[in-house]
Amino acid sequence: MKQTPATDLFNQTIFDILPNNTKKILEIGTGSGAMAKAYKIINKNVNYVGVEIDPEYQSLSERYCDTVYLENFESPTEALLNESDDADFIIFSDVLEHMHNPWEVLRNLSKRIPKHCRVLASIPNIQHWSIQIRLLNGDFEYADSGLLDRTHVRFFTRKTMIQLFLNNGFSINQITPRIFDFPNQDKHLNMIRKNAELLSMNVEEAVIDAASFQLVIDAQKIQL
Repeated sequence: MKQTPATDLFNQTIFDILPNNTKKILEIGTGSGAMAKAYKIINKNVNYVGVEIDPEYQSLSERYCDTVYLENFESPTEALLNESDDADFIIFSDVLEHMHNPWEVLRNLSKRIPKHCRVLASIPNIQHWSIQIRLLNGDFEYADSGLLDRTHVRFFTRKTMIQLFLNNGFSINQITPRIFDFPNQDKHLNMIRKNAELLSMNVEEAVIDAASFQLVIDAQKIQL
């Protein structure tokens, strides 16, 4: 199946977490290489390593990355795994949901990466209000992009994102919701607020979870 189209956009929330003196970044799923391009502007000395499963995207990413592996990170070569041994940051920007076994990927990484290495992951939120409204109508139709991108293999809520990391060798430094202004959003969030009140749920938590289109996880391996 053709991957999600590459764009010149990148995840600004992840980008803002990266310090400007990082020595090595390993980005899984570089797409057009947009984040590498932007980061190289503020830190020309970084060793920026990318991974792509699409030859076209590999070619695009090679314009800005120092190295780009054409591989599936779910079954990496030893050479690719070696790149994680001295990485400062490993980035999964809307990538883990495309994997068949993201749990195993993170578990294996947690055993290998250095103590200081941080994993930054942006993951679509299937609890978003737009999906909740669709489910009320029995609608779960896949699309070419968005939360129901047909190339998504796994779906996560905030709670299951946390479990994904905590159960596979990581502690979480921070979770940042990415909230965008969609038409009629306030009306639907008010409906979710009222339903949460009727069900004696944590109202504020229900609303913020419904408003979050994606969440960015900043995690590190559990220090033993």
